[in-house]
Amino acid sequence: MLQMVLQNSISGMAMGLLYGVIGIGVCLFWQTTGLINFAHISSAMLGAYFFYTFHVMWNLPIVIAFVLAVALVALYGILILRGVVYRQIMGRKGGRLEFIVATMMLNIFLLNLTIVLWGGVPYPFPNIFGSPMNPLRIGGITIQHHSLWVLGFTVALVIGLNYFFKRTLTGKALRATAQNKDTASLMGIGVEKMTALSFAMSTGVTAIAGILLAPIYFVSVELGGGIIGIKGFASAVIGGLTNPFGALVGGLLIGLTENFSVFYISSSYRDVITFVLLVFFLIARPQGLFKKM
Repeated sequence: MLQMVLQNSISGMAMGLLYGVIGIGVCLFWQTTGLINFAHISSAMLGAYFFYTFHVMWNLPIVIAFVLAVALVALYGILILRGVVYRQIMGRKGGRLEFIVATMMLNIFLLNLTIVLWGGVPYPFPNIFGSPMNPLRIGGITIQHHSLWVLGFTVALVIGLNYFFKRTLTGKALRATAQNKDTASLMGIGVEKMTALSFAMSTGVTAIAGILLAPIYFVSVELGGGIIGIKGFASAVIGGLTNPFGALVGGLLIGLTENFSVFYISSSYRDVITFVLLVFFLIARPQGLFKKM
């Protein structure tokens, strides 16, 4: 019994961390703009497709392919998401509803553009994180190498973001911009530059999540919509939209709950659990588990 609990905990934590990384991207976007980007999850899809193209199709080394994929998605965040969608709508005194509709249409456009460019057939992701047929076994517990990579990437990301926000001038300027744009501007902070940086960080972090999700969902348009995006958004809401690191806790809660529900109840309720948790926290604690960073 204990062995099964530990096995489900490890699997649930691995998926939960991935949801949490997507949630971090949601929080970074919300902090600076106060808006929800409904094209956010498309960054995960683009990251996976770009990495597959660079590494598998063009035979570039893994590290170079990874850096190029994340950088391209971050550039998309600055040029398209901010430069075209955000600036055109908010610059013309548009409201939240207009931005929501625009990002929903952008997501649909990107999904169809991806199908046109790469085709609608899913691509198998290369075993760069270790073969699933040769997992690590410790005391009867099976741990996939991919899960260890997810843990490693997440820990590195959290440490890096924590250092950036608390130890660097740029990170402190970004936090100041998120708290109050007018005051930050009066203090000499380039608000426009900080906004562009937040867009790049939001999409770039989500691209990393997409590359880590690809071994599970393949390189497919499924990464760009549907339940994955909802779980990432729910992670951010549960943890607190004003605290990126809270999104990781929200993601862990979703991952663990859905994994145990599959084992003890039924796999049919796996995705329903996310909606139940989201509704519960919206009613019981709408501000999320953690206060503003």
